[in-house]
Amino acid sequence: MTSRESIFKVGDKIQLTRIDLEDQKTYPSQILDILEEDRFMISGPIYKNKLVLIHKGELLRISCVVENKGRYAFNGEVVERKYDNIYKLEIRKVSEIKRYQQRKFFRFDVSIPVIKEFVIGDGDDEEVLIEECRSKDISGNGLKLYTNYEHNVGDIVTCKFELDGEKLEVKGKILRRENVDTFEYDYALGIQFIDIKEADTDKIIQFIFARQRKLREKGLI
Repeated sequence: MTSRESIFKVGDKIQLTRIDLEDQKTYPSQILDILEEDRFMISGPIYKNKLVLIHKGELLRISCVVENKGRYAFNGEVVERKYDNIYKLEIRKVSEIKRYQQRKFFRFDVSIPVIKEFVIGDGDDEEVLIEECRSKDISGNGLKLYTNYEHNVGDIVTCKFELDGEKLEVKGKILRRENVDTFEYDYALGIQFIDIKEADTDKIIQFIFARQRKLREKGLI
């Protein structure tokens, strides 16, 4: 079993998935404190500048991506909801920590059309910039995307694409931007998924495995 202390630490960026809900919404969060062996204090989720009210007794999936190792996750029950200067939740761990295999994060070179949406401004001045892009590669936790818009590192975008007939819509954070010299695009973005359902991650992995199998059958890898 994976040691909690070696994976989840104070200050870690995490994801909360509301597994009690049918649509299993996911939100970014952070570990604020480790109270006991199985209790954590985390920041409450905020969406579009509004608090997302999580109820006492609700089950959440808490996950954290560890570089070069994979994603670790456990289920937690909301013990208490607090508003001491900031919105936060006390979580009790109710399952073992599970490690998703590193192979899920293997990057597979593939060029697929991606619709990228980026929100600028807020309130009445909010505008959504929509651009037709193409991927350079994809993995279970992100993709490399060609674009002509000069994003900043840290920008949050929504990527819409299709894999073998399955439509996916995933929110991602831009970790890298580099200039490229291609016929159609000026930049390549390194994007990490920050709001993705576990089922959608599985669809991406299944797509990669299927493509790899076809290439092996053809003797290309």
